[in-house]
Amino acid sequence: MVKMKEARASWLASVFGLAALYVLGTVTPLEDLDSALGGINVTNLLQSSFALLAIFFFNDSVRRLANVDEVRWTYYAPLLILPVMAFSFALIEDKAPTAASFIVSRLDQLPTVVYSGMYMIALLFTVLRAVYMLRHKAKGLYAAFTIGLLIVAAACSCHIAYVALFHFTPWHALALDIGSWWDRLFYSGLSVTAAGWLILFLSKQLARVRLWTADAFWLTALRIRVNADRSRLSPAWDLLNETLENGIYKSLIVLHNYERGNLITFPEPRQDRIARIEAKLDARV
Repeated sequence: MVKMKEARASWLASVFGLAALYVLGTVTPLEDLDSALGGINVTNLLQSSFALLAIFFFNDSVRRLANVDEVRWTYYAPLLILPVMAFSFALIEDKAPTAASFIVSRLDQLPTVVYSGMYMIALLFTVLRAVYMLRHKAKGLYAAFTIGLLIVAAACSCHIAYVALFHFTPWHALALDIGSWWDRLFYSGLSVTAAGWLILFLSKQLARVRLWTADAFWLTALRIRVNADRSRLSPAWDLLNETLENGIYKSLIVLHNYERGNLITFPEPRQDRIARIEAKLDARV
């Protein structure tokens, strides 16, 4: 497995996304999952929290892939919603029994409106910030990517309107009609966004992976073979934890230090391979 900066955030987004899907009850029955947590719909809080984290780290992966380096405090603001969600969830009365319609059946309570509304506002803020972040790159694959994000934003807006109208006005039928668009828009937008991101990521990274993967593995194997590290786990850890180029740089430093420390020189075939790798690195600078 090879790490890249934008891939790390993407892996985190995938993990949280899968966790969010799991606690929906599509794999294990919702009643079984929630019963282990007290049977008071805590799975709904987990699902919302995991989904928000997934969107956040996905957004961070996009930022890195698009080489947008500026990060202000507002970038992390959506994460501040998590304790607000947990607090308002705790204030909801009669949280049992477990049900997929937990939110719908309790919209007469203000804490439910705050809980669900703040969750959607955090998602909307994160998505719109990603759109704003890519405003100068909205061409080609980035354009398809942005369209998907805008569809997700429309879904979040529909849900916010649904919650507000249902609780604060007598127009419940209108609220339900607007709320019914949430699933259709949200999952359609996610599909477009995910497809665009995957194509974009692969188009940027496949050449890089082909160029550096063999060298990274060869240098790691050489470190292990000559016992160049104090810890036998260090080479494998660097391969897993470092970006491709950083891992190669670190391996070269370790191997050169090993030569100097032991007053030896690697055989000519190894020296030639190391020299070629260093030349490739110099050419990339």
